[in-house]
Amino acid sequence: MRVGFYECDITPPLGGNMPGYYRPNPAQNVFERLYAKACVVEENGVYAAIVALDTCEYVDEMTKIVTDRVAEYTGIPAESVCIHVVHTHKGAPVEDCPWVGQRPDFTYRDVYYRLTADAIILAYKRMVPAVAKFGESRVEGLAFNRNYVRTDGKIVSFGVGDGTLDRMLAGTDPALPVLVFEGEDKKPLGALVSFACHQDCTGYEVNGYSSDYSGVMGKDLKKVYGEDFVSVFMIGTAGDINHIPNDPSVKLPPFHYRDMGHTIAKRAIEAIEAAEPVGGGVSVVKESIILPRRQAKPQETHDQLKDWLDNGGGLMRTRNLMYYQVVNREEASTLTLQTIRIGDTCIYVFPGEIYVNFGLEVKDKSKFKHNFVIENSNAFGGYIPTPEAFDENGDLYETSLCFGSRHVPEAGGMMVDALLRMAEKL
Repeated sequence: MRVGFYECDITPPLGGNMPGYYRPNPAQNVFERLYAKACVVEENGVYAAIVALDTCEYVDEMTKIVTDRVAEYTGIPAESVCIHVVHTHKGAPVEDCPWVGQRPDFTYRDVYYRLTADAIILAYKRMVPAVAKFGESRVEGLAFNRNYVRTDGKIVSFGVGDGTLDRMLAGTDPALPVLVFEGEDKKPLGALVSFACHQDCTGYEVNGYSSDYSGVMGKDLKKVYGEDFVSVFMIGTAGDINHIPNDPSVKLPPFHYRDMGHTIAKRAIEAIEAAEPVGGGVSVVKESIILPRRQAKPQETHDQLKDWLDNGGGLMRTRNLMYYQVVNREEASTLTLQTIRIGDTCIYVFPGEIYVNFGLEVKDKSKFKHNFVIENSNAFGGYIPTPEAFDENGDLYETSLCFGSRHVPEAGGMMVDALLRMAEKL
């Protein structure tokens, strides 16, 4: 087996709109630099290439631009490339979101696409013989399910401990899988790392670009394994997971994301030090899936808008729904799924922001010894909640019909079934 790693600095000029807040949010500072980090693995002429980007959402047009450039310089086919975004809300200004008045920095975005491809190309050019090893740790107490069931049965987002909350709607995934690659001198060259928690942990005091906790983790790992060590972080299924506990007595400190990064780095080091070889073999399967979109009838739209406006707090969701209803002309979405095998380890790749229960289900049903389940890759899929989240008593941000949450309740299960079937081909 051979492996190569590379990282490109993609920190933009100041003033770019940082995505993820449903409003213009221009960057005024740089707190953690932004990167495109790539890993290319090869055995017997079969390649798997992964690049992770410090931005919030996937831009669909970049798929062809990046994979064409990679193929031109390396010959690696598009089917073997995984493009992942780590979902930092203080990331690169590349999303085009007219429904929230946010436009990208178009000049920067062209460079961003080329540097994304170049990270893969330069990792390819640095490939050396290596041994892959898998280790896994656990990170407790940093991630929480942000959806709650109240004592009156209503399901709400971003619950606050005011005495009306009964339980979390679902749990979390504390696993921290690490796939580390060692060179012939047994020195670690780089690693794939994953954790399931929204990368929106910077707080209002961070009014500039930041790669969030994964960026801090990466810097800590370099202190241990050397400046050439590249950690490719991939966010797990965290569509309903964030860093805020449901306890009003807990006041998170400023720059809490840095504490999170330091803790996750420590757990990653534990996993690296205990890692065991995964054996040989590389294979990739990438397929398209068609997911039906939700289409609200005029009366349903009217009733929903009336409820939101009469009861307050619905202006953002009203705007998003109206934009969707006016502009949407599609009955279904075509998204991309992918599975990647490296030895006895499988990486299951979802598009969109996936509720954690789907990731846990994939791990539970996987026939591979070791597993990663990641989201926000290869296409923009929006939120993919569980069917339970669509309960008639639900009032969840992630199920509010809009371009960011437009698929039928069965969509997540359809993707789980497809990924497990694809893994059989590996």
